[in-house]
Amino acid sequence: MIKYVLSAAVLMASLNTAAAETHSRDVAANKATVVNGHVYYNRHECTSGPIAQVKLKVKPKHGSVKISRTTYTPPIGKRCDNKKFNAVIVTYTPKRGYRGKDTFKTSYSMPTYIQGSQMNYYSDTYKINVK
Repeated sequence: MIKYVLSAAVLMASLNTAAAETHSRDVAANKATVVNGHVYYNRHECTSGPIAQVKLKVKPKHGSVKISRTTYTPPIGKRCDNKKFNAVIVTYTPKRGYRGKDTFKTSYSMPTYIQGSQMNYYSDTYKINVK
């Protein structure tokens, strides 16, 4: 699931904010799975927004997490068809043969669209069920 911020106005409304979210995901055993992604863009101008700075805060006990930059083409209508935006994805890989529950946490920050050094801070908790 990719988080969308559809316009600069949405980001401008939140100054120096902090938020937390919990994600519950079923993943296949012995397979890497993208469990989240972050992409910010202005859909009116078809331009990329800031790239989230994502960090692993609490490691999973029964697997590993990879945080990587990529590009993503969201389904936002004909105006921006096939436009690629900068994105960061979070991928979880369970230990070989493991089945059961796992958890980990990430934090991320990104600048606001307002001048100055204001930042938005977020954290995500992942509850993983390896099947």
